[in-house]
Amino acid sequence: MNKIPKGWEVKKLGEICEITMGQSPKGENVFENSQSLNGLEFHQGKICFTDKFISKSKFITSDIRKIAEVGSILLCVRAPVGVINLTERKIAIGRGLCALKANNQNNNFLYYYLLGLKQYFESKATGSTFSAITLNIVKNCEIPLPPLSEQKAIVDKLDDSFAKIENAITNLINAKENLKLYKQSVLKSAFNGDLLPNTSPTHWEVKKLGEICEINPKTEILLLNESDEVSFIPMASVEAETNIFTESKSKFSKVKKGYTKFRDNDILFAKITPCMENGKICIVNNLKFGIGFGSTEFHVIRPNKNTLSKYIYYFVSQISFRQMAQIYMTGAVGQRRVPSKILENFEIPLPPLSEQNLIVAEIDRRFAIVDKTLNLIDKNIQNAKNLKQSILKKAFSGELRSEI
Repeated sequence: MNKIPKGWEVKKLGEICEITMGQSPKGENVFENSQSLNGLEFHQGKICFTDKFISKSKFITSDIRKIAEVGSILLCVRAPVGVINLTERKIAIGRGLCALKANNQNNNFLYYYLLGLKQYFESKATGSTFSAITLNIVKNCEIPLPPLSEQKAIVDKLDDSFAKIENAITNLINAKENLKLYKQSVLKSAFNGDLLPNTSPTHWEVKKLGEICEINPKTEILLLNESDEVSFIPMASVEAETNIFTESKSKFSKVKKGYTKFRDNDILFAKITPCMENGKICIVNNLKFGIGFGSTEFHVIRPNKNTLSKYIYYFVSQISFRQMAQIYMTGAVGQRRVPSKILENFEIPLPPLSEQNLIVAEIDRRFAIVDKTLNLIDKNIQNAKNLKQSILKKAFSGELRSEI
């Protein structure tokens, strides 16, 4: 703010905006069904607003206290602090949000400026239970303001630049999805027996998974001291659909009871929703003492000596396998799990061990190429997002003047 272009001025948001802090409705006035109430639209249990940049939601309510008008800027004042969005319709807002609307200024200029302030608002947040910012912090936030004609020109330039960047990001995301579909097609070919030209499924056997693997086997624990550090793998440390996990260390005394036990080369298969559907599956290796402990929401799959762990891992990683397992989940909503019997009775095509090695090697080879491309796409997506921030910085320091 110390160096602003000639002809610009610095104002506080409270000086140029109407600011409305949200207020949550009473619990007895919250509904679940889509409805229209006093001109306000609601849908599927959420206050209706576009989720272009924000997915925060509140209530369907008849107890409307605070309203954001069409074209208002919504700012999250409670975690996730600093996320913003433009409203496309009149809505009610809960206390996790505030609505801003510029007076006698270009509202979209203000919107773009706030897009670049997430880290600023995060730095101002306080609270032990959840982070939040106050109305005063919002009011006292400063903004550099050019004349209205220049605000419009800057907004037009940002609209054009951001549309191109969003289009590029969309194309990159679509490319990622296509590569993921390709990986699934590779797995389908592998277990149909047509991935390799020199292999034929005519002599393969069909086995139940429980015939060639132990499901949730007993794991012998070596003589360990209570103070020994052992490998521990919580559900959160297993990535979805990557066979990547991050182990932590825990005292044997803390995990010896009440946790799932496993050993090197075992497969951990998440049994609870939504982790199972998301593909939280991995082969564990290089465990301390060769054993590990983890979430009770894992099934442990231990292949016999004639079956490769990687072959089984790839089989249970198929979306088709997980979709079938999902059908047989049991339990209450939000706590549904795949019973171990489903895994035990699931049929799998099984070639000889030598062919399993060839199939796994070919899957590994193809996946390595795909994963390298996926990593490159992720970097490009991040670069595109960084470019947005760079353009915003230029816009509000006056550097876009020469391009307008």
